[in-house]
Amino acid sequence: MRALLVPSGTFDLSPVETLLRQLGVNPTHAGDDEAAIAAFRQSPFPLVLVGMDDAGDRIVLVRALRSCPRGAHTAILLVARPEQQEQLPPLLDAGVDDFLMLPLDEASVALRLRLALRRASERPEALPEDFKLDGLCAVLLRESPVPTCIITREGNAFVDLNDACLRLFGYTREEMLWRTPRELNLWETPLESDRLAALFREQGALRGMESRVRTKGGDLRHVLVFAGIAEYAGTPHVVSMFPDITERKQLQSRLLLSDRMASVGTLAAGVAHEINNPLAYVTANLGYVHEEMGRLMERWPKEGPPCPSLTHTVKSVCAALGEALHGADRVQTIVGDLKTFSRETRETQQDPIRAVDVRKVLESTLSLAAGEIRHRAQLVKDYGEVPPVHGNDSRLGQVFLNLLVNAAQAIPADGEADQHEIRVTTRTLPSGQVAVEVSDTGAGIAPELMGRIFDPFFTTKPTGVGTGLGLSICHNLITAMGGEIHVHSDLGRGTTFQVLLQVATTPLEQPAPEEPRPEPPPSARGRVLVIDDEPMLCSAVERILRPHHDVVLATLAAEVLPRLEAGERFDLILCDLMMPRMNGMDFHAALQRLRPELTGRVIFLTGGAFTPQAKSFLDRVPNRRVDKPFNARALLAVTREVLAKVG
Repeated sequence: MRALLVPSGTFDLSPVETLLRQLGVNPTHAGDDEAAIAAFRQSPFPLVLVGMDDAGDRIVLVRALRSCPRGAHTAILLVARPEQQEQLPPLLDAGVDDFLMLPLDEASVALRLRLALRRASERPEALPEDFKLDGLCAVLLRESPVPTCIITREGNAFVDLNDACLRLFGYTREEMLWRTPRELNLWETPLESDRLAALFREQGALRGMESRVRTKGGDLRHVLVFAGIAEYAGTPHVVSMFPDITERKQLQSRLLLSDRMASVGTLAAGVAHEINNPLAYVTANLGYVHEEMGRLMERWPKEGPPCPSLTHTVKSVCAALGEALHGADRVQTIVGDLKTFSRETRETQQDPIRAVDVRKVLESTLSLAAGEIRHRAQLVKDYGEVPPVHGNDSRLGQVFLNLLVNAAQAIPADGEADQHEIRVTTRTLPSGQVAVEVSDTGAGIAPELMGRIFDPFFTTKPTGVGTGLGLSICHNLITAMGGEIHVHSDLGRGTTFQVLLQVATTPLEQPAPEEPRPEPPPSARGRVLVIDDEPMLCSAVERILRPHHDVVLATLAAEVLPRLEAGERFDLILCDLMMPRMNGMDFHAALQRLRPELTGRVIFLTGGAFTPQAKSFLDRVPNRRVDKPFNARALLAVTREVLAKVG
């Protein structure tokens, strides 16, 4: 019998060699581990004796030998000293059959060799590299793109794997052969291994059990687990297949996020509309009271106040009203920003690429992110002069909002906002590109993660905080506009995201200048119908119009139709666009049938055309409209204009 002896640096195997020769075994020496593996691959040995090194680290050599052709069919014994006994169990788990303890006892060695050789001869071996399989086994192991492996029934060690399986887990063949899934930590949790094993024992097979496995790099992959008993090399083994469904899961997540974003956009538009209704009568009433107080104070130099002490009080009230109006204007700006955000979901691919003022987009986005930033950091705006860029305002707004929220969330919300900074910079680079940078003084990103931050579903945020899609979507949006996005980070010091955009080749679109209209003469007192489902808004409009017109209020459009059909006269109709039961569009259609001469006298009050139907309607009809919230002067100006036009 032939035997391969593999010494360690300080381990003398000459006593072992002498005893082997006495037992009729012909030993061959290997100079080191690499020479041993090369010799075994060239001509496998039925018996290998390995000397323990000082560190007891022989697992790599043992697994390498087991992965060689006929490596499963050889007997591997360790030669160790008594003080190394505690280091032996991991080596036995790695594939060592037995061990010989120095000093050697001839009778004991002979018995252990015989037992080890018997176990090795009974053990099914992995197929040699040049072994040819026929039929289904060959397809599964060599041709199938489905990750497939063969595992021993006892011990659950890998004895063969196809290339797809190696790609799935990220290991080499040598790293996986004769190791168990538990040793390699291949399941997401140890409990998952126990769950699948229990199901396998109960059902005798696994048929498409959904699970998650862990790669060598630590990534989790979604798989379906199929497993059953099949004969392999003459012995029953467990054959397992793992179709890789991660891409399907990612697609599902993308669709879910897309649907969620569409819902958020629709919700944002709806919220904007709902805010505009109360904001309209708040603004209208504040404006009315502010102007009336102003008129009162203008008369006092002639008439004098009722009592001298009232002057100071009225001035204070006027100042408070002015501040309240300023606050209402800020709310109106935020509502406008919500409308801009929602436009991306309503007109996704139809929004044109055009010249965009990035500073205007940043200001709009910063107002939305203000609540997230305020309690975490000081906001610094460092705007340099930049030309218009080639892009889309709503998509750029989505990118900037994501970067600003990420910057804020990188800073702990611990009440030390004065210790941190979020800086927003715009500048023109020597290359001609416009750079928009969002920098924070937060935790930073580890260098080994920098190459993955734009990957879908990769996130450094805690579970439940991020989906891992925000930066991936930002990257896609920016590159679709011909731009670039880069990141620089110092761990523990902060991160800077830089968006590079191309300079626009067309000028900014300017709103069409309104043709100067001569101030219409004061209109004669008319009869005005106001239809809005908000009673307080009706009251606010009545308060503004009452000094100039006779006003009739209604909160339901359908209730007005019988009066109109009966011929009741109105010089002007102010109608809300979005109402329950009958909206402004349906009312206009009914009016066209019943009293077509009144359709030109309708002014629409709108908090935003946040449905495609409403937007199309307003684009189609020539009627004037007043956007909520409005002030008294704007409303009176439109009513005078329409009344003068319809005569």
